[in-house]
Amino acid sequence: MRRLVLAAGMAVLLAGCGNAAQTAKNPQPAGSAPPVRVHRVNVGDVVTLTGTDDAGGAGRLRLAVRVEQVVATAIGKGAFENPRKGERFMAVRFVLKNVGDTTYDDSPTYGAKAVDGSGRGYDPTVATVSAGAGFARVVRLRHGQSKSGFVVFAVPKKAKVTDVQYALNAEFAEDRGEWRVP
Repeated sequence: MRRLVLAAGMAVLLAGCGNAAQTAKNPQPAGSAPPVRVHRVNVGDVVTLTGTDDAGGAGRLRLAVRVEQVVATAIGKGAFENPRKGERFMAVRFVLKNVGDTTYDDSPTYGAKAVDGSGRGYDPTVATVSAGAGFARVVRLRHGQSKSGFVVFAVPKKAKVTDVQYALNAEFAEDRGEWRVP
């Protein structure tokens, strides 16, 4: 009897989920996601990005973000810090400065992405490289404070990375900076 009740409950839950065909027939409203403002700049330029305060505060996050350095082929620091076969490490030095009134308290690596010429994006990987220190797992910046660190990506050896992207709120913010990689 218990199994029958559980099965009936699961059927009701799954019935509301729909499938790909139903989603194609009934797409989400076109205006449901806010548009993303993209700021395309060169390495070395500063972009002020905004985001929401994840701590439940009423303020808006505002960070001045700069890509200071791109190391196309970074060397792992330890004996076990090597990319997988066919890949290389790429390290990007970000400088973050809190220019807003709300405290930034997040992991900077969640907002970073490297993009190659074909449009494929690469998320950060956990690695320590000889180019320099990375960010702490969580960085806390009050108004006026800044921090810099390398974010490491594992990319295919043959990939030509053309852009480095950064957005607050784990890439869900309305602003995104894109730095052209020379």
